[in-house]
Amino acid sequence: MKLKSNNISQDALLERIQDYLYSFYAKDIKYARINEIYDCLCRALMEEIGKKWVDCKTNYDGFEVYILSFEYLPGKFITDYIYKLGIEEVVGSLMSKIGYTLKDLVDFEKQANIGVGDIGIGSSYIIGELANKKIRSVAYALRYENGNLKQKIVDGKQVEYSEYWLANGYNWEHKKGFSYDLKIDGRDIKSSAYDIPILSDDAQFVATLRLFDAEPSKSVDYEDFTRGDFFKAYGDYIATSSINQFLYLDDSSYDGKLIRLKQEYFYTSSAVRDIFKRYNNKYDSIDGIENRIKIIVNDVHPTLALVEFVRILLDDYGYSINDAIKVCRKVFEHIAFSITDDTIETYPVDMVKRVNEDILSTIVSIQEELNLEEEKFEIISYGTVYLKNINLALSDQYYYLSKVLKDEKTSTRPLAFTSLGTDRTKYVDSNNYELMEVFKEFGIGSSKKEELIKIDRLREDRYFRDRLEEAKFTNKKDLIYLTKEKINPYSLFDVGLSIIHESKRQILKGLAIAYKFFTFRENSNLTYTPTTYVFSGKANEGYFMAKETIKFILALKRLIDRDKIIREKIKIVFVEDLDVEKAKIIVKASDIYNNLTLASLDNEDFHLLNSCLNMSNIISTRGGITYNIDQKNSIYKLGQSIDEIKNDKFYRANDFYYGSPMVKYTIENLIREPYANFPYDFKVMYDQIMMYNDSFRIFKDLEDLVNIMDQVGRDYLDEEKWVKGEIDNILWANNFILDDKIVRKR
Repeated sequence: MKLKSNNISQDALLERIQDYLYSFYAKDIKYARINEIYDCLCRALMEEIGKKWVDCKTNYDGFEVYILSFEYLPGKFITDYIYKLGIEEVVGSLMSKIGYTLKDLVDFEKQANIGVGDIGIGSSYIIGELANKKIRSVAYALRYENGNLKQKIVDGKQVEYSEYWLANGYNWEHKKGFSYDLKIDGRDIKSSAYDIPILSDDAQFVATLRLFDAEPSKSVDYEDFTRGDFFKAYGDYIATSSINQFLYLDDSSYDGKLIRLKQEYFYTSSAVRDIFKRYNNKYDSIDGIENRIKIIVNDVHPTLALVEFVRILLDDYGYSINDAIKVCRKVFEHIAFSITDDTIETYPVDMVKRVNEDILSTIVSIQEELNLEEEKFEIISYGTVYLKNINLALSDQYYYLSKVLKDEKTSTRPLAFTSLGTDRTKYVDSNNYELMEVFKEFGIGSSKKEELIKIDRLREDRYFRDRLEEAKFTNKKDLIYLTKEKINPYSLFDVGLSIIHESKRQILKGLAIAYKFFTFRENSNLTYTPTTYVFSGKANEGYFMAKETIKFILALKRLIDRDKIIREKIKIVFVEDLDVEKAKIIVKASDIYNNLTLASLDNEDFHLLNSCLNMSNIISTRGGITYNIDQKNSIYKLGQSIDEIKNDKFYRANDFYYGSPMVKYTIENLIREPYANFPYDFKVMYDQIMMYNDSFRIFKDLEDLVNIMDQVGRDYLDEEKWVKGEIDNILWANNFILDDKIVRKR
């Protein structure tokens, strides 16, 4: 195979790598280390990508889209670029020729640590789809030095470490030759930009991921240093560097909340100034900007961008407040990813003023203008700034990712919903090699929408079902290799991937598994399909119940592993430090994927779509995206609908506990179990659940989940029924793509 762009052969690529080795390392390729080979290959590929990138920057139709998000999950760019350029065989053969493998090359690259969950997956998907649609676009990010925490499991609990992924620089980025001067909390801070290319699936278009790095105007105060006052001398450096250190900070304290606000202002001010700079480089007048750009704000963290946009129109271009708000409402779209109470941000007025007085002044001016309108929005009230209300008041559309949630929410303005898709190239085509070989054998070229439709005709084909079974078996062995555990590859792989959070209800799944264990221990003759339960996800460092959830799951794992009979039927695996590359291995091995978030809190689980597209069945609550697309699916539906939850106003956890034999039996057994077998005090978790009246309906849905798990186990043994369910789900998931109305021109 050859590079799609310039048809460069293996020999030409090898020659280019050798030239770079001479230039940067003074080495012959025969003696080069893997880091040196990697570096020089990256340079060679960036030449190819860079040529196309320049073309895409200069040739466009006058319309641009910008993405503002605190998170992106791009995974390893080297895998992405090599696949899209069509050079897997070329690079694989080349690496073999010089004594390495393609895996050596991929393993060497660190993942860009700039995201953690569904926001990151969704934001990366959007910028990738814009590249596929050949729409000139820029996604803005913070250049976190450590990004999210690195998770290790030590003595049955999560321990967090920092991981400086930029320690050796990053081959795919380049620093721009300009910067922005900002004033934050009384300090002068310089914002520098770094660009990473986002390649379209056909390698013919390049969008941009632009990362902002905070740099002090002066790193050391010379006079303070010579006096020996080192803390004061490095004050600017420390205060500025903290902005880019970590992805999410514990904002339960005043200082933590202040750093979060500094992050948000630094990021949004940098991005909006950059948007105006880019616009002014092309046009003589600011007039008509609302017809030439679209800015998509993903979740609440970039909210101050709307305020900064209005401020610049007021201060730099002489707009009236009324006209500035009108333009803002035509330019911005908002997508609500997070909807739990702990993700709705508010800030004290005095803190906003401390970070930047001009921003507070603009918020006050906006509020005064909004007070004159018929629809009332309180973006500042009783000494508090409400970020959600800023988005509601100043965006063109406020989108949920769930139709059910959109219909349930009330607002003084119309709400909307959209169905985002997922990156099929990343999670299926370039990832699930075994499945793609099966697809190609049956005339299905890829996981693209127009290709997947063909799968419907294979429902009755037994050979097709057998080939799928073979592909899944191989993928399961890859996951077993990842976990380094003894796992039955013929067992049902029951998967859940998410941040660890009470709203994600990993506790519910754990209770259902515990119930199964205790009933088996009482009657070992019960029939049950052998099942491997795969958990993976990180708990926020300051989130008590999330970290307790991990302790509970790991203690339950130990309890089961100690029983020589039951462990042949039930196995728990916890994959630590979940990232994109690990998620790719897990979703392609999944037989059944779990989305257990309450219908009233469920928005979109992107790994649900990834699992569907990798031929998996699904357990999901009656919310989220399961009702977005009006097409048949075979999803196992769990629990109450939103309307049923709303009408169930008198739910009392205590009454339900004593009224449900299954709940009482499971909890009592967990509390009574000797610590030597089950090294966790479940009374701690039980007390927390009861204290808040089981606010996530764990007890309510336990029996329903256990019954569904039983049904899943029976259906798994019926190959024909199981595969037909997978086909229903993949055809349903096939409809989820980026809605053009979000990025529409006016």
